[in-house]
Amino acid sequence: MKRPKIKRRDIYAGVIALVGTGAVVGAVAFTALSFGAFNVSATYPHPKPVHWMLHYVFKRTVAVRSSEEPPEDLMAEGRRLLGTQHYANACAKCHGGPGLGQNPQALSMRPRPQHLASVVDQFSDSELHWILKNGVRYSAMPSWPAEDRDDEIWNVVAFLRELPELSTEEYVSRLQWPEGEDLPMMPYGERGPLIETDMPPKAPPLDEYLYASPATEWRDFAIQGHPVQRCAACHGVDGSGSATNGYAPNLTALDAPYIETALEEYAAAERESGIMQIVASNLSATQRTELAAYFANLPDKKAPKAGQPADLVPVGEEIALNGVPERAIPACTTCHQQGRSELVDGLAVPNLAGQSPIYIREQLELFAKGGRRFQALWNPMHYVGGALEEREMIALGAYFSSLEPDTALPQPTLALADVEAGQQVVINVCSKCHQASGRGSDGGDVPNISLQNETYISHQLWKFRNDIRPNSRMSETTKLLSAEELRDAAAYFGSLEPLDRDETVDATLVAQGDEIVRNGIPERNVPSCLTCHAESSVRDVPIIARLHGQTFEYLDSRLEQFAGDTGDGLYGLSPMHRIASRMDDGERAAAAAWFAAQDPLPKD
Repeated sequence: MKRPKIKRRDIYAGVIALVGTGAVVGAVAFTALSFGAFNVSATYPHPKPVHWMLHYVFKRTVAVRSSEEPPEDLMAEGRRLLGTQHYANACAKCHGGPGLGQNPQALSMRPRPQHLASVVDQFSDSELHWILKNGVRYSAMPSWPAEDRDDEIWNVVAFLRELPELSTEEYVSRLQWPEGEDLPMMPYGERGPLIETDMPPKAPPLDEYLYASPATEWRDFAIQGHPVQRCAACHGVDGSGSATNGYAPNLTALDAPYIETALEEYAAAERESGIMQIVASNLSATQRTELAAYFANLPDKKAPKAGQPADLVPVGEEIALNGVPERAIPACTTCHQQGRSELVDGLAVPNLAGQSPIYIREQLELFAKGGRRFQALWNPMHYVGGALEEREMIALGAYFSSLEPDTALPQPTLALADVEAGQQVVINVCSKCHQASGRGSDGGDVPNISLQNETYISHQLWKFRNDIRPNSRMSETTKLLSAEELRDAAAYFGSLEPLDRDETVDATLVAQGDEIVRNGIPERNVPSCLTCHAESSVRDVPIIARLHGQTFEYLDSRLEQFAGDTGDGLYGLSPMHRIASRMDDGERAAAAAWFAAQDPLPKD
């Protein structure tokens, strides 16, 4: 039998009818919603079919999307102890505890949060991690406040894994706030100005929400005057991190300006931490200052060193004092010297001696993954963390934790360098372009490297050799030299007196450059050049270039190179692309002229 032919007009008619029916249904639904026909009251539980559907969709979403592998030390005691504190402060209000019921207010939610001790075994480690990190839409389960802090999430997973077998007595004992005459009350005091919280993602309507600190919390320990007790729960009464076996940092190793800066950055979500953002956002300005002073003034004490391999201490010491030249990793002591907390424009540098080895390793891993945001103009740690191997991170933790917190560490020097041998290398190789004096070319296109110290020169030579800093001639030359020859040549140049080229520079350009160099260009977020290149800065951080007395032509061409499209990935340790690219040709030339007109800086 022949099938009837479907006419095009019949198809059109069917589509129109379908669309019309949908429009009618939509209009009826919208009208019903407008008249309040759908009851959003949370007075009554969801019907069983709705409850089943919500949980089925939730479990399938989690099962399909979870993939993260847990860390090898997932069940380490320190992780479980730190996870306990966060669970108690952020999770227990809804999900209850071992042998403990749930808050009546939580049980009145729709949907109701589950009693985790009863259901946690239904989920794998990976699934628990996904739930904590992403939260559950259309429920009261939030996502983790910090996007890139998987290490903190695993701490809570570790606690959840032991939750079904944990006794009420053990759980309660972990939560007892330390008491005693050495833990003072700290009144709320002066609230201070509201700090805008840079916590993504922010969604409209923004006028109905207030992303700001100081804020309130589940329990307002700050308003009640108990911030010291709250901090001691993780960091220990002695401040060393003992309460969590070093998974929380040793605060006695840090000074007050660093701690206060960190608290303010956490409160503004400029420094990410799902735990510390919550804690710091509660504190008043007065309490941030007093807390920083309190913990900094506690007796110095080494952090716990559980599970750290002593045999890696010499490996860590070598990296800390000499870096890893072949990967252009500078010595840690370039910046991290005892008692130093502020170097260049907001670059807060913590003391690492006596710090927790686990904390050091985890922070290096965060830098490597980009999980440590920073607001300072310049921070080399993302490059350093990304260039270090896992074994080296562990070794650095082992070394610094072996030191007393007040240990003074030296600035890096080129150990075993032979200046006389370096002179011969310079005469035979480097003098063809730079002259034996280091003065550079007569035309000024080759830089005057008599100005630089040995640490800076060595660092740049290794960058050239490994094509981190692109320059075909220098790359080829440095690859012909041995590691010893590079070291010795850097030591020789570093030993020279800085030469003044007595270059004549356009006075008008110099005058224009004075304003830029000293004050920057605020409207385009260009900082003062002296933020980093002042005499004090290049002395304190010897991997920063000395620009005073450098040739105009070289500086101008370098700024142009930094500003170009290739400048973004030029040198892992440099912020110069984003600075130079915000300046026009005339402004770059003016800044170059100012530095070229200055006397060279003395070498210490």
